[in-house]
Amino acid sequence: MKALLEVFYQPGKVFAALPERRGAWLIPLILNTLLLLAAAWLVPHYIGRENMVRQQMETMRLSPEQTQIAMARANSPASIYSGYVATVLFGPLIHAAIAGMLFAFGMMTGKPPKFATMLAMVAIAFFPYWLVTTLMTALVLAVTPDPATLNIRNLIATNVGAFMDKNTMAKGLYSLLTSLDILSFIEIGLLSLGFSKVTRSGLFFGIAAVGGIWILYVSTKMAISLLF
Repeated sequence: MKALLEVFYQPGKVFAALPERRGAWLIPLILNTLLLLAAAWLVPHYIGRENMVRQQMETMRLSPEQTQIAMARANSPASIYSGYVATVLFGPLIHAAIAGMLFAFGMMTGKPPKFATMLAMVAIAFFPYWLVTTLMTALVLAVTPDPATLNIRNLIATNVGAFMDKNTMAKGLYSLLTSLDILSFIEIGLLSLGFSKVTRSGLFFGIAAVGGIWILYVSTKMAISLLF
């Protein structure tokens, strides 16, 4: 728990100590999952599940019958609880996937870390990100007079895309602009520092490794936005 506080003001010290710690990934991974669950409850609670489904179907070509079926399913217990289950499952999987890719880069260094160490670094590095985004999301939802008018894909105005009209822009370009996010860049810096500390490598190599994963993510997101 102490490491989750220290990561805000002395992250280098926290990351450098991870190779000597066992099971350091467990608590931050649980807390990150709880934060994701909190966001998964907050957004539908304020915006409404039907409004969320309506926004998601804006770019889909569905018949009126299909639209009605989707709207009816929005508030079904099966839909609600399956969303929570998906969050619990995919939250840790995302952390593990990022840790796995960074672990592969770590094998290229002189002192490759254990996978558990890399997972602990990723989980701790993501804790500030999930905490800040969840708190900001809660604040935006609470102070907005009509939360149903909010764009569920861009609730927090910390990226360039938040200031653009998505209806008049190319989908790929809009997806790229939403990825130019100040919080994401801070997270990239934190992950890069963590990678350099647990692998005993240079910060530049950490930035290259994390930046490469980020570019892959952004490219995939752009491709999906063009296809769907």
